[in-house]
Amino acid sequence: MLKKLLCVLMAALLLVGSLASCATGDTTTDTTAGSNVTTNAEDETREPLEIPDTRYDGMELCFLTRDEGEWSTVEIFAEDQTTDSDNISTAVFERNDRILQAYGVTITELFKPTGEHHTALTNEVAAPTGDFQAVVTNTVNSASFATNGFLWNLNDDEIEYMDFEKPWWDNNMAQGMSIDERLYFATGDLLTSDNDATFIIMFNKQIVKDCNIPDLYALVENNEWTMEKFYEYEQLAVQDKNGDGKLSYDSDIAGLAYTGDVPYCLLFGGGVTMCTKDEIDAPIYELDVELAQNIADMGKLIFAKDLTVDLNNPGDGSNVVDAGKKAFGENHALFMGEVMQCVTRMRGYDVDFGILPYPMYNTQQGSYYSMMHLTASSVSIPKSVSGENLVMVNSMIEAMAYHSMDTLTEQYYEINLKTKGAKDEQSGPMIDKILSNRACDLSYYYQWGSNAFGSLASCLLPSGSKGVASQNKRFKTSIERSIAQLQKAMEKFDQ
Repeated sequence: MLKKLLCVLMAALLLVGSLASCATGDTTTDTTAGSNVTTNAEDETREPLEIPDTRYDGMELCFLTRDEGEWSTVEIFAEDQTTDSDNISTAVFERNDRILQAYGVTITELFKPTGEHHTALTNEVAAPTGDFQAVVTNTVNSASFATNGFLWNLNDDEIEYMDFEKPWWDNNMAQGMSIDERLYFATGDLLTSDNDATFIIMFNKQIVKDCNIPDLYALVENNEWTMEKFYEYEQLAVQDKNGDGKLSYDSDIAGLAYTGDVPYCLLFGGGVTMCTKDEIDAPIYELDVELAQNIADMGKLIFAKDLTVDLNNPGDGSNVVDAGKKAFGENHALFMGEVMQCVTRMRGYDVDFGILPYPMYNTQQGSYYSMMHLTASSVSIPKSVSGENLVMVNSMIEAMAYHSMDTLTEQYYEINLKTKGAKDEQSGPMIDKILSNRACDLSYYYQWGSNAFGSLASCLLPSGSKGVASQNKRFKTSIERSIAQLQKAMEKFDQ
């Protein structure tokens, strides 16, 4: 999802002129406001928003959203313009106000614990109440809802106005998540938790300097940032300061502080997927066993106990969040592997750090790939929405995504991460690479084979007793069966 900084810089200037042209008609067929009423209508560098010139005065678009602690939905509804620490609520309020002024639609939310989403959606599809018309939930829920036939295929002809080739959607994920050209949930500028849930490598600049490690940004730009380099620099940084023969997250210096999903990230980063697509967009099980085993062998070196600290098992009962803050925030690790959200967790610490993508397997790979965690939010439309209401819902979601580029994205992506969190301009291009090259594996998001991808990732750890070949034999039939069952179910949903 390529974030376009040029677009956001013109927002303040263009907002006044564009909103002044918005009519305030009192019927749903007033065509004096619509697709030509945009805050960036004069910006020829930006693709146009193509939705009907229609007003829906007095109508609401309500999203079922997540109440889930630090992963709660913050990007759909804001009560007012009260500025929060990251200006996210202000940006959300501004975007929603644009929708109200241009189209007459009020954006609201039904905020529920994620664990209640399945029941809420099941009931709504079975007996529509109109309580909500869109869903924002984690990708595990979204995949489950798709499997159960609760969601509209967003590529259906009736979903006419959501265009996933536009820059305000993550086209990589849209292509990756589709099955037989059916797409049931999507990510893009409308949301921020998909960015929060994308894995990065954070590096400690002072330790880099102390160890005479070369310019890591230059390595990335020159396509020389590889797993071999990662392993080499890990070894340079390690210091067992108390001499007890083991690395502690709060007293020594480790090469890498990591959480349980980082082995997944090395696989994704090396271009490994269990499922690919054929020429008609049908999923096929196609694991490159040799490549996966090579990465597994490298992983056993990278995750060696004399180089790393496992933040999921810090040894003193601390939770992973607190251990991570201490390990990286207090300069006890050269590298830290975690999600982008952890950038904000480092505020309050005096650590000087930068951001990198996960390394390539080798220089022949040609591109860096990143992993978006299952906890990322995605947007979908329940099958309970129909008729003219469906036109309103999908066109307004498209408009919200469009207007999020120079409101929500500006605040979250450009200011929150690049300026406040990452602290240096050089991290900006790194974030661009990370978010615009997210890889997708359907077996991971649909959890086929009882999390077969997780079993594959375990091969990278020193404790892993199985090789890639044995895991491949173990899961191939199971995943192929899951693919066939889902394809059959989806064909039935279309009838």
